[in-house]
Order: sequence, then structure tokens, then C-alpha cells
Amino acid sequence: MADKVINTAAGQLYYVEKDDRVNITSYAGEDESLIIPEEIAGLPVRKIDKKAFMNAKRLRSVVLPDTIRKLADWSFSYCRMLSTVELPRKKITMGHSPFLGDDRLEKISLRSRKKYPDEAWLAMSEKDRDDTAVLLASLYNMKGADHLLNCSTAGTPEWFEGLDRRLLEFIDEPDEEGHAEMILCGEEDLECTLDVFITNKRKKKSRISFMRILHPAGLSEKAEERYKAYLTGHSVGCSSDEAWLVLKEEYGHLKEYYECYVNLGCLNDDNFSDTMQDLGDKQAEMKAYFLRWKEANKPAEEDFFDSFEL
Repeated sequence: MADKVINTAAGQLYYVEKDDRVNITSYAGEDESLIIPEEIAGLPVRKIDKKAFMNAKRLRSVVLPDTIRKLADWSFSYCRMLSTVELPRKKITMGHSPFLGDDRLEKISLRSRKKYPDEAWLAMSEKDRDDTAVLLASLYNMKGADHLLNCSTAGTPEWFEGLDRRLLEFIDEPDEEGHAEMILCGEEDLECTLDVFITNKRKKKSRISFMRILHPAGLSEKAEERYKAYLTGHSVGCSSDEAWLVLKEEYGHLKEYYECYVNLGCLNDDNFSDTMQDLGDKQAEMKAYFLRWKEANKPAEEDFFDSFEL
């Protein structure tokens, strides 16, 4: 049976009718934003099929309906511009890596369904719901996190506890772990030496630590201290400085990140000069913030008469 088609603003959605439901089979077009309808031809939309939206190059945001029940394997993979996804807060079966390669994915937002209001979810603060969206998005390219990809439990105390357990397991993992596996899997064409692999892994750990501190919903004091310790232990002057490199190279234009870096004590009197020298003429606003910090924290002037030696 040939797929049927409906038009979007700048493309086409292809679908099949099966057992009184609709499955979206593929997409072609140039839409930047898509809202998948709840019904097509009077039937509920239940599933996004395997690779249905793969390589949708312009897609930046997608909203899926309350009727959705499954995202199949790689359904939204390699949508390089995709940054936000909205899903109903309910049990949704996730196939293998539905968002694989979506490097710009920032939020997987959840909403309470119209027919079945989720009182616990609605009672959460908007900030905590937003934090949950960011944290949920971070899990889709992390090994061993499949059990956390649960839209019906995300945001609960148990979910936050499981999230931090997995993130901290990764942070505690030896930096060289995974390199040999990468080589054995035939990925040596990436020319990733062990030193480069370790640096990249430490950067990933730094990103995770920044993310969790800046999105602290459900974060325990004990877990928070471990994320802070990782960042302060990888700042300028430490045996490795990947937290600083991530800030300088990726987040230096974002005030909340360099404020966090300073507030954690990553910038101090001992490493200030080296930090400023390494920064050079880059990131003018961050540099100005560091200079203001230095001015505000300089030692108190000695008493005028104490400055004279007897």
C-alpha cells in the first residue's frame, strides 16, 4: 500500500493507516518548525517510524501530539539543527537512539496532557520543568541512560536521583576508558590519539558539571559538591584545565557560565594572571567581568601611616 501524504508549511508528511491508527513514515521538506497533528484522516497519530525524519536538515523544533506512543529507531536522527522537542508527559516507547547525532538538541520539554492533567508536574515550578527539559535532552547520547529516557517519570525525585547517579558514574569513569573500544570498532580513522580522547572526555565531563550546576532541579548537596569539585579541579593551574577550555571555547559568551566559574572559585588570585594571559583579546565581556572581580577582591589598602617604614 502506497504511503499517503499531507502538506506542511514547507514540506510533506507521509503516513500509513494501520489498525485504526496513523504511523508517520517519512518527511520531506524545508520546515524549521513542525507540529505533528493529533489526528490525520480522523485517526490518531500513534507512531513515528524508523528514520522518518532522519537528516531533516532545517528542522529546529518539533511538537509531538498527546496521542503519540512510540518513537522508533533513529526517528529524528541527524537533524543537525534540531534544538527543541516537545512531548506529552506520558509513557512513550523509545526505539534505538531516536535523536542520534542531534548535536544541537538543548531541550526535550514535557507538557501535561489535556485530557489527563498531571497535577504533580503542573505543581512544579517553571524553572524546575525547564531544568528537566535540559537534563532530559542531555541523556540521549549517553550510554547506559536508557532507563532514564522515560517521559512519564522525568522530574520526579527518583528520576533526579537516578540521573545524578548515572552522570557521576560517568564523571568517575577513568578518562582513558572507551578509547580501546573505539579503536576496535574501526573508528581509528578519526585519528583520535589517546591524549586527544582523554582531553575530549574531560571536556564532556566539564560540560555535564556546568549543566547540572546551572540546572539544579532535584540536585542534592552531596552531588552538587562533586560537580563543583570536578570544575575547580580542572581550571587554570590544575594538572589539566578542561573546565577552563570548555568555558573559553564554548560558553565564554554566556554570562551564566562565567559567573558560575567565578562563583565556584575556579578563578582565584593564584591563577588570575595566567587566565587573563590565556584569554588574550577574546571574549571581551567575560574578560571585563574577570577584571571587575579582581578589582572587587583586591586586598584592603594598608593604613596610610603603616606604609612608612620606621
